[in-house]
Amino acid sequence: MKPTTSSLAVTGAGVVTAAGRGVDAAWEALCAGRRLVVPDPDPELTGFSPIASARCAPLDPESLGADRRAARLMGRHTHMLLAGVTDAIREAADGAGGLEGEETAFFAGMDSVDPGRDDLVSAALTSREGEAAVDYAKFFTEGMSQIPPLWPLGMLNAIGFCQVAIQFGFRGDNASFSPGPESAGRAVIEAAESLREGKSKAALAAGVSAVISARSVARYRNRGLLRPASGAEAEAPEPFSGNDGTALGEGAGIVVMEPLETARKGGRSLAGILRGWGRATAVQGVNSLSAAIRNSAAKALEAAGVSPSEVDLVVPDGEGIREEDSAEAEAVSDLFGKRRPYALATKGAFGHLLGGSPLVDLVLALRALKEETVPPSPGVGDRARDAFEFPDAPVRAEKMKHALILSRGFDGACMAFAVEAA
Repeated sequence: MKPTTSSLAVTGAGVVTAAGRGVDAAWEALCAGRRLVVPDPDPELTGFSPIASARCAPLDPESLGADRRAARLMGRHTHMLLAGVTDAIREAADGAGGLEGEETAFFAGMDSVDPGRDDLVSAALTSREGEAAVDYAKFFTEGMSQIPPLWPLGMLNAIGFCQVAIQFGFRGDNASFSPGPESAGRAVIEAAESLREGKSKAALAAGVSAVISARSVARYRNRGLLRPASGAEAEAPEPFSGNDGTALGEGAGIVVMEPLETARKGGRSLAGILRGWGRATAVQGVNSLSAAIRNSAAKALEAAGVSPSEVDLVVPDGEGIREEDSAEAEAVSDLFGKRRPYALATKGAFGHLLGGSPLVDLVLALRALKEETVPPSPGVGDRARDAFEFPDAPVRAEKMKHALILSRGFDGACMAFAVEAA
């Protein structure tokens, strides 16, 4: 099969998950079969049914090079993005100079940004009468003046994107997308297209999750993404076992891409190769979810010049919603027939990273190809195993060459990426 898109080298990668900062930390957690999804003890979530989550440890923005003033303005989603970009750039630029200026593109998928409780504390306290609730008349006459005038801008996820771009001097082709997993998929595709069309010499594609809070939990529960966990479920949630819903996680994934021939001529060390990508949307009465998943995967493989029989590893989205996971299993069965390649699912380990998940999955798929190893997938239940070949322990898979990453976003958006070992 002849490829229809130009191949792109992945020359740098960065990951932040509940396992810690770095691709190594995430990879080692997977190989050890760790489940970072645990019952969430945050008192701010009192009033919700108990949930499980996989939170990231706090990151110090000043240690990442942000000046003190910028660090005060940054939210935790920006810290995760900044850490991942720092690591990806360091790996890509190792021995080859920096990546900056108008020839470096930067695209990012970022979830919704929520205000922190402390952002409004002064205004609320000023507006109270003794122990009574907030007096709204007093809020509008006195309390509101305690809110920093630029605070509303902090709710725009593009602000974090711009802070990172300014710090690294990225002035090329750029955009940020939101919300949900499809935002990161779009970032990868736009970065790849920028390189393919010659608009940039190097491009970063990034995806970062929302920060877990009462607001984000309410938002994604209303979307039907989160399922309540109680009793034994709260102790051992199974986000990819056929239950309705999954657990939220925090994290980010970043890749640096360059034209393959340019990277090879420059002696770059390659994490892997992006060969093709595809997307499709499920529309009621026109294109079912299963058909959209299959079509996006088929387009990615066709663009890569790879047949289904050559795929060694599949990274399913595995969102944990019964209907959608069943549609994904149906699509994969239709694409591969009776053959079942190895599979790796990450949401049982790190939770659903929303805007971060597609890129974390892509980076870990490349790592699996490089190591010729398929780690276990924590939290995968029997129903998922009927459709995919999940090992129970790390399996050595020599000469593993091609992987297919599947991603589902909101409202039927489906994307797929075909990658190859370097």
